[in-house]
Amino acid sequence: MVPTFYPGENVLISSIPYLFSKPKIGDIIIFKKGKIAMIKRIKKTTVQGLVVIGDNKQDSLNSSEMGVVLLKDVLGKVIIKL
Repeated sequence: MVPTFYPGENVLISSIPYLFSKPKIGDIIIFKKGKIAMIKRIKKTTVQGLVVIGDNKQDSLNSSEMGVVLLKDVLGKVIIKL
């Protein structure tokens, strides 16, 4: 997610926004992919889930490699960088 976030930076996330509305294109989320937590931006919403992409296009998994992120795997929306 460089240049938006750099390795080692801390962020505050919350699942509360998604209690009242659905995830939107452009939201930055943290989700679990297997046992790993990942941070990405929502590129597209589908019936099956979310298509996500990193901000660093040269050094990031592209959306086809990520597949669809299921809503149950979303840990929360990034609220602020600390």
